[in-house]
Amino acid sequence: MKSYSKHLASRLEYGETSESSRKPILRSSGIFPVIKNENYSSRVLFMGYWLLKRNIPEVGTIITLRSNDGTILLRKLQTINSSKSFSIELDSLLNEINISSDFLGSLEIEFNTTRDMVFPYPALVLEYFGNNFSTCVHTMERIYNDFEDLNENEQFKVPESGFDIYSNQDLNSFMAFVNGPLKNKDGIVDYVITNSKSEKLSGSFHLGAINAYETKFIKLNEHISELENFLENSSGSISLSHNFEGFYPRLLVGNIQNSFPSVSFTHSYYDCTSCNLESDFWSRINDDFYDSSVYIPLFLTNNFFTELVIYPNFSPSDFQLQIDLYDKAGVKIHGLNDFIEIKSNESKLIKINFKKIIGELNLEKDLISSAHIITKFSNSKIPSRIKFGLNVGIEKSKSKLPCNICFNTKIGNPKIDSKPGSFHWAPIFVKNSVITISNSSPKKNYSKEAMVTLTFFRKEDSSTISRDITLQAFSEFRLTLDDDLINFLKDDGWVTIKSNSPYIQGYYFVFHSSGSVAGDHFF
Repeated sequence: MKSYSKHLASRLEYGETSESSRKPILRSSGIFPVIKNENYSSRVLFMGYWLLKRNIPEVGTIITLRSNDGTILLRKLQTINSSKSFSIELDSLLNEINISSDFLGSLEIEFNTTRDMVFPYPALVLEYFGNNFSTCVHTMERIYNDFEDLNENEQFKVPESGFDIYSNQDLNSFMAFVNGPLKNKDGIVDYVITNSKSEKLSGSFHLGAINAYETKFIKLNEHISELENFLENSSGSISLSHNFEGFYPRLLVGNIQNSFPSVSFTHSYYDCTSCNLESDFWSRINDDFYDSSVYIPLFLTNNFFTELVIYPNFSPSDFQLQIDLYDKAGVKIHGLNDFIEIKSNESKLIKINFKKIIGELNLEKDLISSAHIITKFSNSKIPSRIKFGLNVGIEKSKSKLPCNICFNTKIGNPKIDSKPGSFHWAPIFVKNSVITISNSSPKKNYSKEAMVTLTFFRKEDSSTISRDITLQAFSEFRLTLDDDLINFLKDDGWVTIKSNSPYIQGYYFVFHSSGSVAGDHFF
């Protein structure tokens, strides 16, 4: 993990001074565990955003399919010279090499240019999908570009955490990763589990020798015998330390349901509970801004539920959580100014059920569209990395697993206020997609109107169509696909969200009739 200030400078964040020694990014890559079996398969989705965001006219792509043990099975070269939608289908790759049986392996995608791409991790989406479910997450793991890249990102080693785990007769948790180019003589994982009562269980397990580029898909209950009894049929969280080297160790993590064969996954995130250096905090600069805040959409009607999960994974600090509830027009319905006090030394796992809260307040859940989550820290130093979980699910359905989106709050940075606009993008799944967009800011007394242009991209060709919307402060727009958009896209595509406001935030979801929910935040 690199320091937050170094992260901002190296990624040319608005208002930051670039280091004179900064190395341009000419290779950007991601590597994913991929699966095919009788119930589901895998693919990776992306769009040619470099042409729009960086004015890079052409990007060379290398696609590498490897077997479970790390053997290269197929390599393909592709040139990206259009901003349209692309997908890399595992089924198609396996057909090319005449594999029709079940498959576990990895898919690495490398993008190379002669111009600075700024980010070494590309905007890719991994999807596992079956007839009645899907789950998706953005790029997690990557193989380092060089030793400078490795040393920069392994300046501080911390565990991975920040996701839900289950263990019972129907639900099993897993972690998966692809080893880097260095053979591991014996993979070792140390863990600390927190259950719904915030009790702790710690231990370790060995994975044995791991080949270079070997794919590991590890069911936690096969290595932690006490897991089911300890979780007591409720979800918990886990922090994982390891001795993996040679790759950026953001893990694919999630849960498998047996009765309705499906998967729900997300990515792990830094466990910062041991991060207490000055560089691990953001100093409060301006009292016109909250310490941090973030928008989340609320799905509350019928059998939908929305939960905010606060994991015990942030740097040592105490804070109050404020929750403001808004309707879709941006009118504040209710404010919970000091909803809960959170102390890092108590190391609690906290789940906030919005349907329950709104019911206790006797508010009309049909009117409430979103929540503005605000953190107020007890001193001038704010953890620079504050990650929560967003769970959206459907009760009384075949699928028992909600989506579990890992997302960060937005630090109250006054430099962002002078940024002239913003550019985001997200995948659109033609079947049952919902895109939520909000004009939400950590600035106190925020009232700026945002003009937003939505541009839609398809796989078929480089044609696009656009729509304009206006968002008042804290208002929300939900995009569902009408006939015109479906007829244009024909298949899964992408949407870009360009605005004159720097404060646009959003998420994308896929809702299935089975109750399965897939989702993630915007790029």
